[in-house]
Amino acid sequence: MADLVTVGDALAGRGYAAARHVGREVLLGEENKIRELPSGFLRADGSLDLYDDVKKLFRPVFQNGRPAIQCTGWVGYIPLNDRFALEVTPKVPIRNLERLVGMAAGYSPQILQKYTRHFATTTERPESIFLLLCDQLLDSFDRIWDAGLLKAYNRVERIGSSPSGRVDPYASAWRTAKAGKPTAVSSSFQRTVDFGQNRMLLFAFEKLFARYLGDANQSMHHRIGRLERAIDRLQDVQSARPHEIAPGAIAGYLSNLPAHQEHYADALLVAQLILNDVGLSIRDGNGTTILPSILIDMAKVFEAYVQRVLAERLEVDGRIAVKDGNPGPPLGVATKLFEPFHVVGKANPDMTPDIVIEVDGVTRLVIDAKYKGARKLPDREDTEQAIAYGARYGCNRVMLLHAARQPTQPSVQHIGNVGTFSVYNGLIDLLAHPIQDEETKLADAVRALL
Repeated sequence: MADLVTVGDALAGRGYAAARHVGREVLLGEENKIRELPSGFLRADGSLDLYDDVKKLFRPVFQNGRPAIQCTGWVGYIPLNDRFALEVTPKVPIRNLERLVGMAAGYSPQILQKYTRHFATTTERPESIFLLLCDQLLDSFDRIWDAGLLKAYNRVERIGSSPSGRVDPYASAWRTAKAGKPTAVSSSFQRTVDFGQNRMLLFAFEKLFARYLGDANQSMHHRIGRLERAIDRLQDVQSARPHEIAPGAIAGYLSNLPAHQEHYADALLVAQLILNDVGLSIRDGNGTTILPSILIDMAKVFEAYVQRVLAERLEVDGRIAVKDGNPGPPLGVATKLFEPFHVVGKANPDMTPDIVIEVDGVTRLVIDAKYKGARKLPDREDTEQAIAYGARYGCNRVMLLHAARQPTQPSVQHIGNVGTFSVYNGLIDLLAHPIQDEETKLADAVRALL
């Protein structure tokens, strides 16, 4: 990690991302809380001076007669306008946040491609963030290709009877005298793809290709195809030698980049993160890496996280299957509300419980994850939604799984019955340390219901 400081110093504002980076004053906010805005946000027409494409990430409100922002479950760096950005921090401590994101299989952060920010590096590498690095490297390489910058002029020296380019008369005379026959020493510049920067990029692409080649996920097919295309475009490049991908060499590449090859700065920056098995710190902006802003939807992360927690701990029993209720078959078990459905001109509503747990192929528990604290009595609309899920899936046990738990509370509480349906509160404390103990308690309590 320390060696990367040299690379960061060499980068120093180089590259396409750095060129379009706008420095903004950062306002600190916390998820689901209100942050008052400084003066100057109101336009003459009474509207707020905010980028249109980020307004959906929060709710503009007024507090104490002043304009303010109601933060939602989106966390990360949100540019508000050309002067200010909002840094929304999660309630979850950083040690647990990295675990949640890392375990949220299938979750992809939202990328604000138009807006960049600084990132610090970390040894933590959630898969979703590593995929982001893969995509950013491919995008940077595409810009190099589109700009026709893949080749560079390298100086080639020849010694023999057929000179090419500029002849060195003194070296030629010395060689002629030594060999006893006419010998010319000449040099010329030739365009080639085989130079240090491209060798490093090829090494990074090959590493990514080997990592993802066996991934059967449908969403990976396009990414694997892009990696194959990048490797094919570098087919005339030799394999990198160890000294050509060391941090010192990378810093040298960055320092010596000519102005017309600025696109290489972005590609080399991301490649060195991949080659050094380094990730991006979601919450730490005190670094030299400049990339598009990454936003995390904590509600979506929570859903994917608890599904994986339960799957890893319950599916050790081969009779139990923890299934995703959001996608339809074959990836999940989402279905339609009505069966049969007779209304013409209207769509049959989707039924998408977050988690469906089966035992020997029979649905035994339907779970709806709620990224919020649990009340003693769950919200009525949440309860009614869970019961509707249970009715549709033929299961009389339903659970509302909440992202909080007090020390005196059990991991699963029986709230009561509605007709034939038993309604439960599931509870997991995301602030716990170590959180793995909390995960085990939840899984054990859920197993007892099956």
